[in-house]
Amino acid sequence: MPRTTRGRAALVVSMAAATTGAVLIPGAAQAAPEKEYTAVIYDVVQEGLTEKEAAVLARSAGVGNALRSDGSFAYVDSKRFARVPTRTVTDTAGNPVKGKDESGREVVSEAVDTAALAEIKTLAPRDALQKAKGLLPVPDGYGVVPVVGNTTVDESDLNGRVKRSVNLDTTVSYQLTLGGVPVIGPGAKARVSFAGDSVVQLGQAVRKVKAAQKVTIISPEDALKTCVQLYGQAVKQDLPTLGYYAPALTAQRASGKGTVNSVLPHYVCQPQSPLGTSDKAQGKLVAAIPGQTPKVALKVSGDGSVIAAAAGVRGGTAPVSYRWSSSTATLEGETGAQVKYKGVRRPEKGDVIETVTVTATDANGLVSTASVSLTNFKGEGKAEGAQGGAGGSLASNGIEQTIDEWQCAQDSANGFKSVMKSQGHSIAFDWRGASAFEKDFKDKAQGGWDDSYVDKVDAQWYTGHGWSGGFTFKGKNDDDRITPADARWGDVNLEWLQLESCQVLKDTNGKKDYFARWSKAFQGLHLMNGFDTNAYCIPGGTGKTFANYLFEEKFLWWTVRDPLTVQQAWASMAGDLEPAGVRWRSVSPATASLVTNLSDYYWGEGPVGPDIRPNAAVNKLAGFWSVSGLA
Repeated sequence: MPRTTRGRAALVVSMAAATTGAVLIPGAAQAAPEKEYTAVIYDVVQEGLTEKEAAVLARSAGVGNALRSDGSFAYVDSKRFARVPTRTVTDTAGNPVKGKDESGREVVSEAVDTAALAEIKTLAPRDALQKAKGLLPVPDGYGVVPVVGNTTVDESDLNGRVKRSVNLDTTVSYQLTLGGVPVIGPGAKARVSFAGDSVVQLGQAVRKVKAAQKVTIISPEDALKTCVQLYGQAVKQDLPTLGYYAPALTAQRASGKGTVNSVLPHYVCQPQSPLGTSDKAQGKLVAAIPGQTPKVALKVSGDGSVIAAAAGVRGGTAPVSYRWSSSTATLEGETGAQVKYKGVRRPEKGDVIETVTVTATDANGLVSTASVSLTNFKGEGKAEGAQGGAGGSLASNGIEQTIDEWQCAQDSANGFKSVMKSQGHSIAFDWRGASAFEKDFKDKAQGGWDDSYVDKVDAQWYTGHGWSGGFTFKGKNDDDRITPADARWGDVNLEWLQLESCQVLKDTNGKKDYFARWSKAFQGLHLMNGFDTNAYCIPGGTGKTFANYLFEEKFLWWTVRDPLTVQQAWASMAGDLEPAGVRWRSVSPATASLVTNLSDYYWGEGPVGPDIRPNAAVNKLAGFWSVSGLA
């Protein structure tokens, strides 16, 4: 990532020279006046939409009411949004072609309907912008920088040569601003997708605010010191930039009232990629107002089996909540100031590095995070958290996530796990931090253990750092990364792989080179979900949102939507939570007759396609299809 020097005007809302009151002596050397940085605090007037406002929005768009309890609106047309038209393959008698997977479950062959695909017409960007302006009004006080793009389907042959590229819809996504400064976070989302003239996706999660007062904030240089604390001295960083952070909406029963009182200025750390990628990362957040952020202190002890931890906070706006995470155990639901639990060892031998992390969050979403590590669950340790740390750029069922000290990553894993278990599906393993091994993803023929872990389950969730050449791990088992050469998935079981990680499915040369890069990984794998651009670690996590989209959703007494396909769930999760302009991508194998797995539902929610393998007598791999779009 190249270093960059931007004008200070981009870093501050307001900057003025402050004098000290000293008498100026003509001809004497004079010190330069100190710079004062200021920003505006915005008070929250209303938390999201009310039932009445949501009904008006739904009518104006001609869609069903998709209001959620927190005041957000999330409509998805399950039949058309980001969906490639398919047809059920039939035999000579006109009956659907069915089969069995490796576990004896029924599969149904769906082929891409190329005639229907050729008939799709999409709105021009100018027309989409005009329609979006009428359908998706933004509350007073916000500025809008629209980002326009298409959801696109691409086809390649076995060697990755592109054969076809078609736009499915046109998306307008708003980057919101306050006073000309970007607003980031899950509480600052507004986007709409059009298939032809019809709305096929409409999402809004925005607070009504008003300017309250101007306050002094810390300098970018002081913010950089905290960024160094958060990332460590080894990570090179540019000067952080200013932004407003909008946490997730907190209304109850769409009342318009929540727990967040103010939208506050933050600095956004600008880490340079440790993997050599050129894209600029949106880093962790540092509160810009001195003295207003909670600062957490952590004490941890272990007796070789049981770990006890306690935290305390200075500062912040009450109430302050705690979230706990462990690199070996799941601590979902622990919200008190103390926690006690038993560490979990992997069945493989070796030392265990247990990292305990606490994240304290105040009423306005300001956070402070502290971590302590113990070897083999023994000893004692203390730590004091930096004032900041939310966000960051990255990512039966399995879970592995490698950035256990990031609460947003823990939230992704916890959310995916809780939804799956609530729907009656099991979690075969859950490894985090230093307990997440590269060997769990690596092909057995190369000395890996994928047949015991990742390739033994139906769906796998991963959160961690990545680049176009793979994704990474903390330890070295055998090494610290998975590259395409290591990956052979689906020959045992794995259907759906979710990679919450930067750029793993990036088009690096404009020729869809991700097809050829990952082609040998598809040995029966149905779908690889990932990102073309950087992905961002969202406070509250993305795993729960993705998993929820796999199943029917209700609000109060009505059904908000039917289950989505696995590919649609990935697209909808990104649309709800990732910043405007992030591009998600899903890749599926295909047969010569264009049977794909793009229309797969999760087991029990709808049809699932067959395994498509390179050397199969039936359903033989002949190429690939991908679908990608804008958040």
